[in-house]
Amino acid sequence: MLFNVRMYAFAILSITSSLTVASEEVESVAFRCREWQSLHAENDADAEKKLSMLKKLGCETKMNRHGEHADVSFRSVQWREVTLESHENADRWEQWLNKNGFETLHGHAHAPSRNAIAVDYFQTEWQSQHFDDEAKADEFLALCKGLGCEVRMGGHDGHVDVRFRCIARRSLVCVDHDEAHSLQTWLEKKGFQTEHAH
Repeated sequence: MLFNVRMYAFAILSITSSLTVASEEVESVAFRCREWQSLHAENDADAEKKLSMLKKLGCETKMNRHGEHADVSFRSVQWREVTLESHENADRWEQWLNKNGFETLHGHAHAPSRNAIAVDYFQTEWQSQHFDDEAKADEFLALCKGLGCEVRMGGHDGHVDVRFRCIARRSLVCVDHDEAHSLQTWLEKKGFQTEHAH
C-alpha cells in the first residue's frame, strides 16, 4: 500500500515537472488505452490521488464506489504522451503504464537486452506528415515523441504539418516477431530506416 501511494505521488510530481523541463535529456512515452480499465482504491484519498494522476495524463475517468472502497475506471482512446526528465524515469513510466493496461511506445537509445525481440530505427532527414484534423496531428506528434524523434509542428490554411527526424539509432522492444514486423512496416512507410534481426 505504501509503495502504491509513493508511486502515485511520484507519478504526479513527474507529470507536473515534465511540463517545465526544457533539457535535451527529456524522453517521452506515448500511450493509449482503448478499453476501460480499473484501478482499485482503498479509500477516498487513494481514489482522489488516482483520479488526479489519470486526469493529468489526459484520460477519461469515472469512479464507482462500493462498500468501503472504490474503483477508478479510465481510458485514453487517442495516443498521448508524457514527457519525463530522464530515460530511467521514462522506463519506470512505461512499466507502470503497461502494468495498468496501456499500450506504450518508447524508443530506447540503449541496446535492448540480449534475447529481446526489437526493431532498430533511425531517420536522418526531416520527414513531414500533413493533417487536416488537428486531433490526428496531435496523436501523430505523441507517437513521434514516444519514438524519441525530434519534432516540429506548424499550421497553415487550416492544415497541420508534423515534421520529424530521429538522427540517433533507437530501438523498440516487441512482444513477438509479428508485432516487430508490423511495427517495422509502419516505420518504413513513415520514411524510417529499420532493422529487425531474427
